[in-house]
Amino acid sequence: MPSLSGTVAIGAPATNADITVQDAKGNTITAKTDATGQFSIDLSKVTGPAVMSVLLSDGRKMYSIWDGSKQGSSATTNITPLTDAVVSEYAKAQNLSPSDITPKSVSPDALKKAKDTVKAWIAAAYQKTGGDASNLDIMNTPFQASGKGLDAVLDSLNFTKDSQGLTVLYPKEVILADGASPSAPTPLSASNSLTTVSSGDSFFPLSQLGTWRTRMNDCMTIQVSARAASSACAGIAPLAYKHDSVNFQTHMFSDTGENNSVGSVFEFPRLLSMSKSTNAIAVDTALVELRWYQPLTQTTHSRIGVFRDLGESGRLQDNKVASATGSTWWLYGNQNDLEIRIEPRLSRYENLNPDSQSTSPSLYFAGIHILINNKKQVSGKWVSADIMAAKVTGPGLPASGLVLAPVDPDQYSSDYLGILNRTGQMPTSLTYAADSVNEFRLGAVPLNADSSSSLDTWWNAQSAKSPFYNETRLQDFSSIQSQANYTVQLIYNSKLTDIKNIRLPGALPSPQEAKSITWPVLKNTSAVLSAMKTPSALITADWSFDTSSLVPEVSFISAYAPALDQCINKKARIWQVEKYMGKKDTAIAFAPTDTSVCWGSTFPGISNNSITDLGIRALQNGTRYYAFVTWRL
Repeated sequence: MPSLSGTVAIGAPATNADITVQDAKGNTITAKTDATGQFSIDLSKVTGPAVMSVLLSDGRKMYSIWDGSKQGSSATTNITPLTDAVVSEYAKAQNLSPSDITPKSVSPDALKKAKDTVKAWIAAAYQKTGGDASNLDIMNTPFQASGKGLDAVLDSLNFTKDSQGLTVLYPKEVILADGASPSAPTPLSASNSLTTVSSGDSFFPLSQLGTWRTRMNDCMTIQVSARAASSACAGIAPLAYKHDSVNFQTHMFSDTGENNSVGSVFEFPRLLSMSKSTNAIAVDTALVELRWYQPLTQTTHSRIGVFRDLGESGRLQDNKVASATGSTWWLYGNQNDLEIRIEPRLSRYENLNPDSQSTSPSLYFAGIHILINNKKQVSGKWVSADIMAAKVTGPGLPASGLVLAPVDPDQYSSDYLGILNRTGQMPTSLTYAADSVNEFRLGAVPLNADSSSSLDTWWNAQSAKSPFYNETRLQDFSSIQSQANYTVQLIYNSKLTDIKNIRLPGALPSPQEAKSITWPVLKNTSAVLSAMKTPSALITADWSFDTSSLVPEVSFISAYAPALDQCINKKARIWQVEKYMGKKDTAIAFAPTDTSVCWGSTFPGISNNSITDLGIRALQNGTRYYAFVTWRL
């Protein structure tokens, strides 16, 4: 049967992805990709030309166009970042947005010009893979997502959307020197073409990641309590697995619910970077994004996995089984005794009170979230890590370093270090951070009207009194890229020291980019606001994700008020509840808090000394997204 087929890939294949085809007769045809990222549609159902799109699990949409041409009786049209860039170049020339292109309006000549433009950007690199660029049609040439040929070129690219929704391609460094950050990227153009591929396939073949994925999906059919004894789960990770001091199951599923993982389907893993471990003579460490769909919550989640080439010793792990990769590479974890995470964070902060915008404006914030846990697991028990302070340096942070320290246990119950100063001055003895805040805010833009001049005044005032804000509002975020390296210098109360290198799991979007994101909508704002203002009232947040590109992980409510005299422990009253959620699980209820004498009958609520925030949290492309709704006096 004649078909319209192709491959959907960003390097790794986009598996189980939904494809939409809009043809010249106004018909809409849908299809799904298979485990290799390939799809096939009965050609008799499609009249060319047709606009094709795919919504990736991370919320990004890629486009392609079938111009109506055939190879014999069938046709091929791929959907990749390259085809998406072609559509963006075409749209730009037509003064359109990609979403506004209609099949009947497609100009073959203008489309060919856009194809030639993008092909020129990657032709030299494609030649290096053994391909013939003169015969390459970016949209119509068949290929497989195998890590070779055109797919090796895709593996060497990152792509983002600009403020107009147009695709921008960047070269991606896959092989990185230990402790080095990727170079600040320059978008591909006629004057900045991709001249070589940077694929890790020669060290850790993509096929081995595919083998691991197949085994992992077999394991996910097993109930959590039976996985340890199941042959389907053997070799997924060795017993020596450790990531931020915890085991495999805890690392992967503690934030999303281990029981919710049953029936999960893992996508093809995405290679982020490769490097040499300490004392290694060859590349032996791979950072990989592991992404999976949980049918129970109907959401997609991701974690950063660390694979290590353990050589023949890998076959001698104490579980005496072969690695699920079918090679000497194992999902091994970062082997850190401490939980140290450095994440890009983009937040939408909406203050519903119009009368307090001058002191607490509604903004999009971009910052670096630094999580250093002062507890660690030893033999399955949490014990003190005894950290006195930590200094973090890296892209976006003050050159002298950002210093974090424990918070006063008599005031806060948090085990995570808070920001102490941005001067780089390490304390010589235990000094508590004034607050438990561990997000360093780098920049912001207004949620609605542009008021950058007054925003700078507000920002400078915040920076003058708080170490949580960069001294000046950052405008250029280009250096804060996925896999950027951050150095963490630790000093313990014993005066021992240690140094850790932590890579950023995703690029930090600029606050301006936040405006192009379709954020979740709180449908019952009035009811929530009324409940917020009523102490100890039941609050139900009714979220809509119908048009949002963000996939929710957690809905939360948090409240803060200073300690009361009648509180025996004198701790600040911090109340936070998190609940797992899915796209269909949108109405989240939060029961009233304890109203004992310590908490006080006015908490949570809104007063001169207490605040209540409501929001959701999502994780996509290694970036943590928060949407806050609050009322500030």
